Amino acid sequence: MEKEFGPVLRFLRGIVRLFIPTYQLDQDTIPDLSQPTVFVSHHENLRGPLKIIIWTTIFMRIWVLAKLTDPKACYHHFVGYTFTQRFHLPKAIAKLLAFPAAWIVAFFLKQARVIPVYRGSRQLKKTFTTSLQALEERVPVTIFPDVDYQSKDQPVGKIYEGFLHLEKLYYRKYHRHIQFVPLYANRKTHKIYCGQAVTFQGPKENFRQERDRVAQKLQDQLNQLLNKD
Repeated sequence: MEKEFGPVLRFLRGIVRLFIPTYQLDQDTIPDLSQPTVFVSHHENLRGPLKIIIWTTIFMRIWVLAKLTDPKACYHHFVGYTFTQRFHLPKAIAKLLAFPAAWIVAFFLKQARVIPVYRGSRQLKKTFTTSLQALEERVPVTIFPDVDYQSKDQPVGKIYEGFLHLEKLYYRKYHRHIQFVPLYANRKTHKIYCGQAVTFQGPKENFRQERDRVAQKLQDQLNQLLNKD
């Protein structure tokens, strides 16, 4: 299991940091990472993941859509959706740009040691298996569960709750709870804050009820971190 980001990514992070606003991880808010930890953050139309991957001092495994980690699948995604539907480029130009872009993106995601997320596929089991292994080795997993991930709005809206099944699987296998920790890169203070850990409580039979409670607390805390001065 990987324990640090790839060498190319580490080198390029150092270069990129010279030309963009600095964000510092607030050391006082970092949770006890000797516990299995899942960071939950705000996507903000890619701004969130980029800020965190560039400035984090903690090695973490980030959930990323699986098709972006494979050059061929990434190419088809860029041509069929990203460049044509989102950016409204002619298909010929989209194809021209998508080929190098797909290979570059897939390469850097590999360097970032991301965990591919196989949405709507039987392979989703791989996502959870890899995540459980990382958590057991005390490598934090980071997830951006925004339903509207393209939104650039500051307030955190509705989030998907499916990732919380990690708790059910982890507890079943290891008989320990995961701590879910809000993580947010604040534009005003230029700090990356960790919120208070949220954990499941009570008997496992109440998973659905607890899932809703945990998801709401995470969403509320992210919005509090957003307004932190």
